[in-house]
Amino acid sequence: MLNWVSGLFDRSPCEHLPEAVPNPASDGCQECGQAFSLRMCGTCGHVGCCETSRGHARDHARDTGHPIIYSMPVGRGFAWCYAENRYVE
Repeated sequence: MLNWVSGLFDRSPCEHLPEAVPNPASDGCQECGQAFSLRMCGTCGHVGCCETSRGHARDHARDTGHPIIYSMPVGRGFAWCYAENRYVE
């Protein structure tokens, strides 16, 4: 994925990406049960809803310090790093 940063495309690697991607812990948001616009934690597999819904994935990242989320289904969307505030490859 390409990232737009300060007028340049940023293709630098993210040091927060896990070596192995965990399996999703659920097929819906573990807090509210929502079944669409889901994000999975790259550290522990927690599944939460996106920020355009109730933001449970963001809350999990903030509360645990787990920086990477993947859009679900994993491998067919994007990865986001909260620590670097950008999409990552």
